[in-house]
Amino acid sequence: MSILKKAEELGATFADIRFLKIRDLILTVTEDRETISSNGVDEGFSLRVLYQGNWGYKSSTGEPGEEDVKDAINVSNGDEKVNIIYMPPKKDKVEIKPKYDFNKGIKEKLDDLRKIRENVISLSDRIKSVNIRYYETHYHKEYLSTEEREIQQDFVISGFSIVAVARENDIIASAYVSKSTYQGYPLEVFDMNEILETLKRRIDGQMKGKTVKAGQYTAILAPEVVGVFAHEAIGHLAEADLAINGILYERRGEKIAPEYVNIVDSPNLEYKSAIGVTVYDDEGIEGRDTYIIKNGVVNELLTDRFYSAYLGQKPTGNARAEDFRYPVIIRMRNTYFTPGEHSYDEIIRDVKNGVLLVSPRGGQTSPDGTFQFGIQEAYLIENGEISTPLRNVGISGYTLETLGQIKAISKDFDISPGYCGKDGQSVPVGVGGPYVKVEKMKVGGVVD
Repeated sequence: MSILKKAEELGATFADIRFLKIRDLILTVTEDRETISSNGVDEGFSLRVLYQGNWGYKSSTGEPGEEDVKDAINVSNGDEKVNIIYMPPKKDKVEIKPKYDFNKGIKEKLDDLRKIRENVISLSDRIKSVNIRYYETHYHKEYLSTEEREIQQDFVISGFSIVAVARENDIIASAYVSKSTYQGYPLEVFDMNEILETLKRRIDGQMKGKTVKAGQYTAILAPEVVGVFAHEAIGHLAEADLAINGILYERRGEKIAPEYVNIVDSPNLEYKSAIGVTVYDDEGIEGRDTYIIKNGVVNELLTDRFYSAYLGQKPTGNARAEDFRYPVIIRMRNTYFTPGEHSYDEIIRDVKNGVLLVSPRGGQTSPDGTFQFGIQEAYLIENGEISTPLRNVGISGYTLETLGQIKAISKDFDISPGYCGKDGQSVPVGVGGPYVKVEKMKVGGVVD
């Protein structure tokens, strides 16, 4: 491309350009209104040059020209120490075709959402408000570099969320279900009856559930919760730009968990909710399965071109950007615990006094490895049987201690979708795993 050749003529040792076209539709339906929140196209480019050991950037809508190259070079600044890995020439086109077509018009899609609203309201006369959000985002990406890399990718990420708020006397309960996929029209990909049952169960659990006494419990983390743990408490600490100041960098090669513990970040999984699909990242690097923890040992970090060179590590394909207006940074894709050898029944049966944590309600972790998550669906386990639903539950702990407390992992496995925020950017990710038994975990609730 002439723009990249111009960058080399002006002294850039490397240059690449990303073109992105996004077609976006967002529909919102509440208990009393329907709204088309977004329906349009956004497109533009992001040019990056490596000039005298510094990065320079220029992004805009429209077609790039020679003046954009000059602008990128003129704004390059830093300590002149940027070093990156280089890749061989490659041309490829990736198209992920939906299994369920988006052949309905907006009116038909709104009709589908209205039916869902009616079904949600009919779940209980205690439900006072409903918010249903539908979205579909069609991506067309092109990447070109001075290495003669030309990569094109086309795919769609779509999904919906349902939030219901119920009230009875002085008790207010809210519950949500969120589903996203890269396999097509989400209202056909997912079983709506199952989703409605899940929503009702969560509302009932919040309305009727008991509060648990705060303390140490044996905890069974269901796939949704173990996925958030893998993402928040492990994955972020493995992103190389954060890892160098965190707890994993100095522990590479060190055993920190039982040998049957494996945590992987993958670019593409055959699970309908694995929306972190990144066949090539936004630096034109092929994605590969990256074992953050392998057989209990800290194995690899997630990298971009710069940190691959810095660490002397094979690139992982984890450089992503929300859109052309943002620079690429290191991000997760689909992060999960691998399955184990136990059945779900075996894991539950061995617990005398514990909690089953089914669904999270947000979470965060710190560079030192401390974490805390809210839980929207949980149950008490007594003498090997699931009993009382719990409400207002939270968990907290220290990542390394928690990993060391893992005693069993199930064969069951599932992936859930999510959107991850970092440095003001949001990208689609998948999180998941099997059921994981943690011998001792701090569970928040009622304090004596």
